[in-house]
Amino acid sequence: MDQKISKLSFQVSFEKPPQQEISLVGFLFYCNGIFIQRQPVLKNVLEFNVESLAAKGKAPVNASELRVFIAPASDESIQQVGSIEELESYKPYEPVLNLDAKGNLSILPIPSAISRFWPFCNCRVTGKVSKWFHVGDIWVNRAVCKARVHICEIDSIWYWIYRIPDYIIAKIPEAILNPKEIVKWPIPIPDPPPFFSNTPVVPAQQPVLNLFKTASIEEKQMDAAAKLPELSLDIRQNLASGNLNLIRETIANNYTLLHPWFCLWPWWWRYFYRCMEVGVVYTDANGRFDANVSYWCFGDKPDIYIWVEYLINGVWTTVYDPPVPCNTLWDYACGTPINIQITDPRVPGNCCCDCPIPGELVWIRSIGSTSVAHINQQHVLQPPPAQNVKYNRIGLTDAAAIYDPSYLPTATGDYKRPFGGGLSLYMGFGSDLPNSGIYYYRWSYKQIADASLTPVAGGYTPVIPGSGAVTKGYEYTYIDSHGNQQFGGNSVKLGPFTVGGNDNLYIIPPVQPNMAPFNVPESNPLWWEQTYNTNTISFDSSSLKNGTMAGGDGLYEFKLELFDQAGNLLSVLPKVTFKIPDYSNADFSVNAPDDLLDMPTATTAKAYNMLVRIDNSRCNADIFTVNVNGSPASLDCCGFVKYKPGGVEADLELSFLATQPNNFAVFSFDVNEGTCGNVGTADASGMVIDSASGYALNSGIYSKHFTPQQLLGTCYNQGTGKAAFAENLYVAAMATDGTFRLSGNDAGYIAAFALEP
Repeated sequence: MDQKISKLSFQVSFEKPPQQEISLVGFLFYCNGIFIQRQPVLKNVLEFNVESLAAKGKAPVNASELRVFIAPASDESIQQVGSIEELESYKPYEPVLNLDAKGNLSILPIPSAISRFWPFCNCRVTGKVSKWFHVGDIWVNRAVCKARVHICEIDSIWYWIYRIPDYIIAKIPEAILNPKEIVKWPIPIPDPPPFFSNTPVVPAQQPVLNLFKTASIEEKQMDAAAKLPELSLDIRQNLASGNLNLIRETIANNYTLLHPWFCLWPWWWRYFYRCMEVGVVYTDANGRFDANVSYWCFGDKPDIYIWVEYLINGVWTTVYDPPVPCNTLWDYACGTPINIQITDPRVPGNCCCDCPIPGELVWIRSIGSTSVAHINQQHVLQPPPAQNVKYNRIGLTDAAAIYDPSYLPTATGDYKRPFGGGLSLYMGFGSDLPNSGIYYYRWSYKQIADASLTPVAGGYTPVIPGSGAVTKGYEYTYIDSHGNQQFGGNSVKLGPFTVGGNDNLYIIPPVQPNMAPFNVPESNPLWWEQTYNTNTISFDSSSLKNGTMAGGDGLYEFKLELFDQAGNLLSVLPKVTFKIPDYSNADFSVNAPDDLLDMPTATTAKAYNMLVRIDNSRCNADIFTVNVNGSPASLDCCGFVKYKPGGVEADLELSFLATQPNNFAVFSFDVNEGTCGNVGTADASGMVIDSASGYALNSGIYSKHFTPQQLLGTCYNQGTGKAAFAENLYVAAMATDGTFRLSGNDAGYIAAFALEP
């Protein structure tokens, strides 16, 4: 077919007429994939205006150089398609262009194997997005509002099965019948279920390792394979047949049964699970989403997969995207609630139906997620739990943090951890702000004492945002070229500004971005973070200075000042202007106490200030050679320690180093004997400030003495036994950024030794 054509028109028919009329659209491409035209099918005729190409010097056209696709036009988004790759999601039919001797074009009818997928049906998809939060001493399940929920429909395997390359199909039988890679690619675990206890399970520290606890490849394979569904003899025989068409049909016929197998190999997913996005919605103040979506009617019920984004630092970030094979709602019953549990620690839980702060009030809420009410402002000498050495708790918090290890328990009133890393100061502003009287805010700081709490002199320095400026983002709606409502995003600058001779001032944001002083022009603008709980500044705590010198770790005072519209400092404000969260319930406010106010009187105050301990130091860990009768064991390359030199049982001493420059760390030391398990008497944990679990502390080194029988236990064998031991030490920094523990400052060490007579 090399004849030139000036007209491209042909009849469109169906091999099997559909039960209901389907509107169709045709796409014309060059054979190299370059898009030419898009035209509707009118009265069963598809016609492309090939003559229009003459103006571009591309006509007459050789029919052999063209590709035509026909697809259902039920989904308006198909009008945006401009490539063959984009068109693939709409299940197009690509006919062969037949050209007779007279130059007439024709195509064969649309095969029923394709057209049966084309009818669209409607389905109500509804549900809720929520997340568990640790509030005070309990876990609460809170709605996640303003999350972006992507609703996808998984295409029927019958449509794709014959498009999957032969070499991929050929790999399936061996992978399923002889699954040697099960251990290499473990079954993905979906997001965990909701908590049902008050004890969070977040083991961020290095796991305790037993160097001698191993299993054979065969044992691991058997254990992994036992978690997979049993396959019938017929399925196994078909997969082992070597007939690729039979293997395809077997996969399609047993698609549901094989999902756990496909979960094992992520590289398979793009071949067996093709997802078409049928809707994007946002959760409301109750975390609810609700949408009518279209899906391919073939198969009767839709297969729905959902993934979720959340706006984090002005960027839409994926926070829920579990493995497709194991998390698709197959044969979803339309209208059935879908409950999605987010676990991403970056997602906040501040949805609120009626939370604007009234009047001209200022609510200083938190550092990260830690309420400012839980930062100690008094000098309190108190030892760690179960230990004896006292240390000053001023500027420390009693809040838990994500990635806390089990040996760093938190208790209300036990102020023991400092702050570090990147810090964000969250505040809420009254609905009558800003106004000419209260218009700007400014955060500043000064170092009060060094890491040892020795007082230092210095003045206030403005807090400088890590990004150089503080912006506040908002979303808005607009109507696209097809008349559909869409969402967009933008931001305004809060500061810093220099006004009236004062530097580093930040505008107090109004309740909505279309209010003064911003008056943004877009339709229906909404802040991404509401003014009742907004990040007023973020900064790197390691960059704090004392004057022009690096301040380093220590005790700092942070001060919040307010300014009028002319940039004048407001030095006499009603005390009730400043609020902080209630200690027992951060969802409620109380008047800031005098120890958090600058120059308070009976009714007024100049500013808000608070003391915060900063610590960014790293931990240290080391494990030393076993001491035998007070001297390091003489180890040969075989690694054995003789516990009976000269025929007399020796005193054995285990020792390790666990330190942090300012003692803000906890440690865990575990000893395991071969595969027998843990040697409880040799374990220890505590804060690095004091001795613990029978280990004496001296200059950062912990040591404890044992008899051979105490360590060998069941392997002692009346003084003739021997055993191998694994030692595992982990030192965890206690500092928090208000949400996460600074696990990057941790240290760990592992070692092994063996005892013989």
